[in-house]
Amino acid sequence: MSFERGLHCAVACRIVKRRSWMALPLFCLISTFGVVHHAVANESLQIVDARVPAADKEGGDLPLTMTIKNEADSADALLRVRCPVANFSERHIVDRGEGAPAMRSISNIPVPAKATLELKRDGYHVMLLQLRQALAPGETFKCAVVFQKAGTIETEVQVQK
Repeated sequence: MSFERGLHCAVACRIVKRRSWMALPLFCLISTFGVVHHAVANESLQIVDARVPAADKEGGDLPLTMTIKNEADSADALLRVRCPVANFSERHIVDRGEGAPAMRSISNIPVPAKATLELKRDGYHVMLLQLRQALAPGETFKCAVVFQKAGTIETEVQVQK
């Protein structure tokens, strides 16, 4: 939801005021509050230093690593990542149980309140699966990172050597 949608909703409330004097204005109020809450959540959560290693062919899988800074008073969770260079993505953690470390798929990555979380290969990270193209060092692309409370945040990803 954007600020413009909330503004259009407010205008619609005035236009249709006579027909549904209670339901539509109430809906508009709730929608506008949602827009403000979403904007505040995005300001308190930041993604920096998003990167992937270079890939010389399509079809492979790559780890997407980044730093997530959560300045909010409440914890959040990374739910999904959408990138145009991959068909799918999965959230992973490296399990260090008995034997060799192994990647395990998880439903979300918890982001603690008032903390910085480093997504890296040997801990929490996101795997980009079935690359659609080769990726050369120095290239960049955008990904949409979806959080439970902060919503969707667009971030630029750097391809490294």
